[in-house]
Amino acid sequence: MKVDFQFVPSKVNSKNVLDKSIYFMHIPKSGGTTIDHIFLKISSILKNYNFKRLKYNQKNKKNKLLMSEINFSKNYFISGHLDYDFCNNFNNIYKCSIVRDPIGRVISHYKFMVFKLSSTPEKYTFEMFINDEVKNNRDNLITRHFAGLLNEKKIITDNDSQEAINNINSFDLINTLENWNVFLSEILSKFGLPSILYSRFQQHKYNFSYSPKDEDINFIKKYYYYDFIIYSKILKFENEFKIYKNDEYNKNICIVSPYYKTEDKLYREQDIKQLFEKKNEI
Repeated sequence: MKVDFQFVPSKVNSKNVLDKSIYFMHIPKSGGTTIDHIFLKISSILKNYNFKRLKYNQKNKKNKLLMSEINFSKNYFISGHLDYDFCNNFNNIYKCSIVRDPIGRVISHYKFMVFKLSSTPEKYTFEMFINDEVKNNRDNLITRHFAGLLNEKKIITDNDSQEAINNINSFDLINTLENWNVFLSEILSKFGLPSILYSRFQQHKYNFSYSPKDEDINFIKKYYYYDFIIYSKILKFENEFKIYKNDEYNKNICIVSPYYKTEDKLYREQDIKQLFEKKNEI
């Protein structure tokens, strides 16, 4: 099996290395599972971050739930399908998130749900999926995350949309799925963490085919109207961080992949060459 590995450099940062907890707001189907696994691996190797993935719990007040589970005398990497309200009252925490264009995100989510239900697009149609998402208050999901309205039983309004847009400014870093590697590289560099060699998690080979029709796209435009607005705002965010070939980078490398089991240690380039040569011999 051919595995697509990608290298993400951590630029050598001799000044202002950040020493704080990280909150990653994980919006579904936006590359967040791979981010989680990368920081889980880093935390298991370096022991300088406690990895904490929280589940949304409507029965508890959001900030109260988080405060009861987190000891901020230590640094944490906090993730989960949570929303803005889980981080808005905390100091000394780096807030970041990845967003995906609404059409691509919803279609990806639909295909995953068909797979998860062991169904087919003929049995579980796109319209049925959208109706379920609306019924379960998961329409305009990006907006709901940024507005602190995840799973709230309400129709998203113009005021909610504006609240979500305002809350963007409280994040230290937001980028798009297209700039996933740049997003990761910036975090690694700012926190003085090792470089990463990774292959993606949650890449499914579906045993069905699906191509969105015009009516499917129209469903997305109708029921995720506010997501298009906030996504367009995020696209305008200035991000000066770039990856250049000649940048000096951290030569200690963390390997993260669902297909290759590696030791909980950092590797050098020569170690990696030898490792993969042995793998190919098996």
